[in-house]
Amino acid sequence: TEHLTQNLFPEDKADQILATDFPPSGKHKQIESGSEPIEFEPARELVKRLALSLTEAPNINIHASYTGILDENDLFDGLYLPRQKEDIRNQVNSALRTGKHIIFTGPPGTGKTEIASNVAKELERQYRWQFSGSQITTATSDWSTFDTLGGYMPEEGIDGGDQLSFNSGILLNRLKNDYTMEQRNEPVVIDELNRSNIDEAFGQLFTVLSGESVQLQYTRDGQELEIVTAGSLDGLPTANQYAVPSSWRILATMNTFDKSSLYEMSYAFMRRFSFISVNDPFQEESYDTDSELEDLMDGYDSEWKTGSSNQIKLSVGNVWKATNQAVDNRSIGPAIVKDMLEGVNEMTGFGQDTDDALTHAVM
Repeated sequence: TEHLTQNLFPEDKADQILATDFPPSGKHKQIESGSEPIEFEPARELVKRLALSLTEAPNINIHASYTGILDENDLFDGLYLPRQKEDIRNQVNSALRTGKHIIFTGPPGTGKTEIASNVAKELERQYRWQFSGSQITTATSDWSTFDTLGGYMPEEGIDGGDQLSFNSGILLNRLKNDYTMEQRNEPVVIDELNRSNIDEAFGQLFTVLSGESVQLQYTRDGQELEIVTAGSLDGLPTANQYAVPSSWRILATMNTFDKSSLYEMSYAFMRRFSFISVNDPFQEESYDTDSELEDLMDGYDSEWKTGSSNQIKLSVGNVWKATNQAVDNRSIGPAIVKDMLEGVNEMTGFGQDTDDALTHAVM
């Protein structure tokens, strides 16, 4: 009220904001402090009336570009990736800082989902003024724009009857809370992205990912819903706008083992993403000798701590190597090898012959 009582807030300005005459003629004194006591009541009434038209500013900066840097500890906690960590880290940071979304590709069990999840969680943890949370989901062949963007759902109306209202889907929910209208910026991890029919599931989001705003075919309170980029906003987003923060990211994974049997991605979609390979070790090095293979398995087991004997580690390592070199694009990642080691350890602990235990683990 200080500015109001010092006559620094003109009445015509109040009239313009409130679209009504205030104070009503003859009912209030002029707001001033030239005499004692100061007349506060008109000022309080004006502030009360103005407050009704105020909108709470979001607690995150939707306009700021991402300029941070994630290090190896942020990305690879609990993962052993010989000869790959520095390269993957550099690609992740480059993609995030240049505005790209990311798809991690590779065989099953290489740690793609864990890396993507680590990126999302670290963005939320380290840059709270930009990111309000994170979310992970799994794509399915049933996905449509209803799942990703949203659609009309029946809900109980004021009169007790059912009415249709728009409920946002998985991706729009990362941008705004439909109930509180609170602005969000939650990086989303989509596991097994290419299990969905991407062109059908993403719909208008194609245009949004390229930096353009779009209108949806739905309405809220009589107004068309929009997905708008932060750069196109003049002020705060309205109730019918879903604002895409400049730093918002999709972090997806794609299992190359299944690629031939799954939906293919269009080039229009692919160019919105950086593709980062997370390979099995035999794509990086040949490991020709038993000594080299033992060192490789020891490196992994230093993270896993399975307590396997050298014989078991070498046996499982040889199976892994033979599997990954037998057929192109039919390799498996270390997480599956960890399962095999643990299985063989348990079976031999019950008195099972090592060769038989290994055969069961392979099957």
